[in-house]
Amino acid sequence: MTDKKESILNTAIDLFSTQGYANTSTSRIAKEAGVSEALIFKHFKNKEGLLDAIVAQGNEHMNAFITPILGMTDPKSIIEGMFDFLLLMVREHADFWKLQMTLKYQSPLIAAKYHAAGKFDDLRTLLEKAYKELGYQNPKAETNLILMMLGSVFTYLLEADHIEQESFINFLKSKYNLS
Repeated sequence: MTDKKESILNTAIDLFSTQGYANTSTSRIAKEAGVSEALIFKHFKNKEGLLDAIVAQGNEHMNAFITPILGMTDPKSIIEGMFDFLLLMVREHADFWKLQMTLKYQSPLIAAKYHAAGKFDDLRTLLEKAYKELGYQNPKAETNLILMMLGSVFTYLLEADHIEQESFINFLKSKYNLS
């Protein structure tokens, strides 16, 4: 990827996540990225194409983190891997996830277009299997509970500093006897 294309993507992620997708024009992205608006259209066709590229890139990053978890067999490692997944995603791609949160609440129709259920469905199945192997009475309910909790933890981690993030994830691992 060229430096200019990367600059466009990074600037768009920042502006979309802080100003909102609907409130951010391609001319503003171009100005802040130090490129011409025509270059944005050359690489991405339009603003929606730019968002498509951002989401595709985010999905690639997410898949890189999820794939190792899907290969795990030890039930405690699977649950611990979910906590590590959250921390890594926030640390390495916070702006992308802030964008996802703003889309979810500011543009539900746009957010629905980008909802990637496939990998999360695989994680849900794997977590349910882990809870079953650990002898939980209702593995499906435990899976739903931890996924709801992880959603809230994720939102908290997006706002916390690195020390708080690490400390909180370690607290959760300790609470669930994972490490």
